[in-house]
Amino acid sequence: MKDPQSLESYRKQLQELLDEIEGYLAKTEQSAEAVSPDKSLGRLSRMEAMQDQQLILEARRRKKMQKVAVLSALQRIEHGQFGTCIYCNKPIAHERLEVAPESNTCVSCS
Repeated sequence: MKDPQSLESYRKQLQELLDEIEGYLAKTEQSAEAVSPDKSLGRLSRMEAMQDQQLILEARRRKKMQKVAVLSALQRIEHGQFGTCIYCNKPIAHERLEVAPESNTCVSCS
């Protein structure tokens, strides 16, 4: 992808996504901490709190993976490789990049 205007648009979109991810990770950091066994919760409440914690941990894991993908996409922009599939070196469809600008593969290779 060589169009500077499109690249700048994707860069902005990726930076906003990165800011959103980092905000989510900061906001949920305390919620992801282990449930203290000495909390004055009933057994069912403690199990529910532990289940909620596991859901938050999984969501945080996914956000961290997305953050890596976003940082990689920003790096690909800097190196002139954005919009090209990492496997087949064919262009990634604009429609795919509009939906998920962090995509590094075309539809065929994903």
